[in-house]
Amino acid sequence: FSRTELLYDDGFNVIDSFIVRDGDRYAMFLKDETNKPWVPQKNIKIASADHAVGPYSKASDPITGEYWAEGPTAIKIGDLWHLYFDRYTEGRFGLLVSKDLKEWEDRTDRLSHPEGMRHGTVFEVDRRILEGLRGVE
Repeated sequence: FSRTELLYDDGFNVIDSFIVRDGDRYAMFLKDETNKPWVPQKNIKIASADHAVGPYSKASDPITGEYWAEGPTAIKIGDLWHLYFDRYTEGRFGLLVSKDLKEWEDRTDRLSHPEGMRHGTVFEVDRRILEGLRGVE
């Protein structure tokens, strides 16, 4: 195993980071886990860097709404980034989409998933592998 190192410290508690490459930059989706002594945050923000291991910028303002969110996972499909996350106090997933990782549109109302689904990760799978998995009992 490699030695542990601090990846990100913006002066607040951070959990559930998820890093993606966007061209020649990296974006880290992270949960602001601030609880005390300030007003709880419990939202998703983004920081960026030139390298996957940083250093990362200050975090953006929250990109999620007035609900508690965690467990972000993102994938680019066509020209849109899709950010899935757990709206855990509501027992459901949320979905935001963006062309530029700055302006986000909430598409949670278009999202369907198995009941009881919690934190997860999305990733691209070759069609041949998917078809093989579908044939497994």
